[in-house]
Amino acid sequence: MKPPRSRNALSWLAAEPSFARLGEQATRLAALEADVRRALPGLALTVVAFEHKQLVVGASHAAMAAKVRQVEPTLIAALGRKGWAVDKVRFKPLFRAPAVSPAHRDKPPPGAEALAHITDLSQRIDHPGLKEALARLAARHSG
Repeated sequence: MKPPRSRNALSWLAAEPSFARLGEQATRLAALEADVRRALPGLALTVVAFEHKQLVVGASHAAMAAKVRQVEPTLIAALGRKGWAVDKVRFKPLFRAPAVSPAHRDKPPPGAEALAHITDLSQRIDHPGLKEALARLAARHSG
């Protein structure tokens, strides 16, 4: 008896009709997005959907919606030349979660030489507010 042959994930997905349609749709949207980016190279737009001759594009901020409305006729014409039947372009904001900021690390205190310079500067400077701030900084880190 022969052991079963393994198949890669793409061939397995292609054998399933619903997944095959999904793969075709993803390929189609990727091609449409490439044509959108060639038509409007200065705008970072993502193709969200394309159904019933209506193209839905998205970007990370809503201010892009005004720009999309301005260039809609240009985009429709450019996509028409590429064979895409688009009658309307809609915008959808794609808000992404902000990146996690790195953990806060305490900074090491200034060295003795730096503290000496800060103290010296605080005694020589004429501006009262800056003089007081430098004196507080030196006092906080010395001792």
